[in-house]
Amino acid sequence: MIEAKLYATLRAIAGSKTVTLERQPDTVGAALEELIDRFPDLRPGLLSDEGTVRPFVAVMVDGRDIRHLGGLDTPLPDDATLDIFPPVAGGSA
Repeated sequence: MIEAKLYATLRAIAGSKTVTLERQPDTVGAALEELIDRFPDLRPGLLSDEGTVRPFVAVMVDGRDIRHLGGLDTPLPDDATLDIFPPVAGGSA
């Protein structure tokens, strides 16, 4: 079973900070598609029109950024933790 942990604005869209995926997805891409199927308003913030993860979105599998793994084809082992961070801006001077 995979739990997707959503942060910041993504939590408001899904209505929860954690979403348990109903199926065991093989890859990060399959997990994101399941999330988007359940919460279609996630798509514009997560994926580009070409279907790639947006540049400032961080998708992590067990604490490792998928950009340094296999991207959307990164395998998801059983009981992996999937963390998804939207772009964050701000701070102080």
